[in-house]
Amino acid sequence: MLLKGIYSQLTTGNSAAAVQALLNSPAAESVFINVALKQSAPSYLVLNRVSAPPAGQTLDGASQLIDGEIQFDSYANDQPTAQRLSRTVRDYFMQTFSGGELPDGTTIQFVEVTLDQDMPYEEGGTGYLYRALLRLQALYTEGSFT
Repeated sequence: MLLKGIYSQLTTGNSAAAVQALLNSPAAESVFINVALKQSAPSYLVLNRVSAPPAGQTLDGASQLIDGEIQFDSYANDQPTAQRLSRTVRDYFMQTFSGGELPDGTTIQFVEVTLDQDMPYEEGGTGYLYRALLRLQALYTEGSFT
């Protein structure tokens, strides 16, 4: 699955070391799919699939290629750190990660930034949390569903 593959890409290996350096350690406990754990320690990322319609139709039906948007919510104790984490994720997927296969077998190519903005702070368990929101458009085919 797409989000599982992105999670693995961000939390394992050295290719995403710049992103991992900005996350609360360990990275595997600082990247979440759809929702963060209650009382999670900043800095962390939450991954969401915003839309994912088939990229095209043929006479045989919908193609396996999906044109989707992936949202990365970067949370931190202050706005500059949230912005830095968001920018690092953006640069990693748009410049460093040249596309190809994620650890789950999903093939993906990020094509453009569709949204990159600061969000209002939110009350957290021990104070305020700051969030930067990033959406990237991607073309991909799903890997395994296990």
